Order: sequence, then C-alpha cells, then structure tokens
Amino acid sequence: MDQKEFSIRLVPMKDKIFRFARSILYDVAESEDVTQDIFERLWAGRDRLDDCRNLDAFVMVSVKNLCYDRIRRRRLRHEGVGDPETSAPCVAAEGAEESDTVSVMMKVIAGLPETQRTVLHLRDIEGYEFNQIAVIMDMNEPAVRVTLSRARKAVREKMIKIMEYGTHD
Repeated sequence: MDQKEFSIRLVPMKDKIFRFARSILYDVAESEDVTQDIFERLWAGRDRLDDCRNLDAFVMVSVKNLCYDRIRRRRLRHEGVGDPETSAPCVAAEGAEESDTVSVMMKVIAGLPETQRTVLHLRDIEGYEFNQIAVIMDMNEPAVRVTLSRARKAVREKMIKIMEYGTHD
C-alpha cells in the first residue's frame, strides 16, 4: 500500500478510531495517543495491509487490543481504570434539560459491562453491521445480537427508572 492509497483508505477512519478508543478508555489524551499509535503501526505494516480481507475490522480490532493493553498496563501500575462518572465524553446539546439527559445517558452506558458497551458503541454510534462487530469482538453474530439487545434493554430500563424517579407518590 502506497502513501496515496493509505491516505484514501485509512486516514478517513481517524475520527472513528478516536471515538472507539475514547469509548473504551474514557480519556481524551490517551485516546489521541492510541489513534496516533494505530496510524504509526498501520504505516509500518502497510505492505501487509493489502492482504487484509476486511481492513475496517482489522483496524478496529487493533484499536480494541491496543486500548485493552493500555488498561492492563494502568492496572499493573496500580492506577484507576478511569471513572465513568468524571471522565465520560462531553456532549454538546441545546438546552440544559437535553444536556442533562444526554449526560445521564452517557453515564448509564458507561456503567454497562465492557462487552455490552463496546457492542452498543460499534452498532449504534459507529454504525457497523453485525458481521463486522462479530469479527471485531471475536464473537459469533447471534451473540452480538443478544449482547446488543441486552445492552439496549439495560439502558432503557435504567433511563426509565431515572426519569420516573420522584414522579410517583
């Protein structure tokens, strides 16, 4: 793969890579580092990229693995993994109520188990197909569907509980 093809096929994935890394790491600076590291690794191994049948899935698996490696290193150094309460992604929204709802939703999603959160992000935010998510997550397609369904149900139930709090006497 030459520089032109690399620029055409991989550089447009930059924002998607960053968002995926941030959904795992909850840290902007570290997500930017992961994005940069992935591009360095992809460039160094660009000769082998032509052999990839699904380049998009390969890149996202690489991002996921690099993020998990960083989390493991953090744990080994006895640091916290990141607090979803304080480091959840910021979302600009119109109006205080809408902003609060989005903030609550991000916290609810951050509280999901890692697999559910990742599958939900890949499907509902990044728009990946089930077969692509199955490759990225090393799961079979039915398991991806079940995981996504459970994640959506958990978010829906928690949001209903939060939104109805205090409305019943």
